[in-house]
Amino acid sequence: MRAVRQPRRLDANLFWGLPALWLLLIGVWFGGCSLRQEDGPVVASVGDASLTVDQLDSQVPDSEVADEQRQFFVDNWVRRQLLYQEALAREVDRAPRVRLLVEQARRDLVVSAFLDDLFGDQQIDVSQNEIEMYYHLHADNFRRPDAEIRAQHILLGSRRDATALRNELLRGAVFEDKVRELSIDRETNTVGGDLGYFTADDRPEIWEACAGTSPGQLCSKLSLNGAYHIVRLTDRKEAGSVRDLTEEPVRGQILESLVRDRHRERIDELVSRLRTEHSWSVDETRLAGQ
Repeated sequence: MRAVRQPRRLDANLFWGLPALWLLLIGVWFGGCSLRQEDGPVVASVGDASLTVDQLDSQVPDSEVADEQRQFFVDNWVRRQLLYQEALAREVDRAPRVRLLVEQARRDLVVSAFLDDLFGDQQIDVSQNEIEMYYHLHADNFRRPDAEIRAQHILLGSRRDATALRNELLRGAVFEDKVRELSIDRETNTVGGDLGYFTADDRPEIWEACAGTSPGQLCSKLSLNGAYHIVRLTDRKEAGSVRDLTEEPVRGQILESLVRDRHRERIDELVSRLRTEHSWSVDETRLAGQ
């Protein structure tokens, strides 16, 4: 069994179909109200609203990209405050329909927090058999919209090195050994130079270099951005073919679907129990409009 930690912050709209307009209202509403007014150095202000350094620090923790994240957060805060204050100036918040939408959004956010507290720390076990069964039952979901090829490469810094290596490979040198020994591409030299599957639009130069090449053969010489690629084609897949289960995007999609389905089952079980514990009713006559 594979234990998959249930994702945190399982938004209510995942289960309750929160409309896009509600999300906009939530963004505007919480852009103005989610951070309470506090004393301290101010990073940004819009009208009477201000964003302090402490508030910013609490929202954007230290990281390698902290400066970029902080700039994005501040820009977004200003954007939302401008929209929010303009909406208040036009008394949009007093419209009955807007009040209803805001109240519905508030309820959904409370439900989301409740579900997160209840299930957020629980793990969901997904077995290999479940993954394989889902894959076979939903094979059409994994068909390639476009033709793809798979290739591996060795990246070198000079034409002379590329020519010498190509000759070695043609004489029978093991491609993967040369990848580990010579390739300057750190992202792929630990996986045999594998580039995975890609379309003509993804890597047009490599696609063109491999045109007319059969799997297992070296592709045409390729020079890109001052570097030299030795490329070997490993597979071809036609448009409409089903992706293999071993391809990471497929497995990831299946795990996500299974975890979401399992979480929905937990919510359904919870709602079924709550139906027995709370008083509720539905007027079927009025529901039918009679």
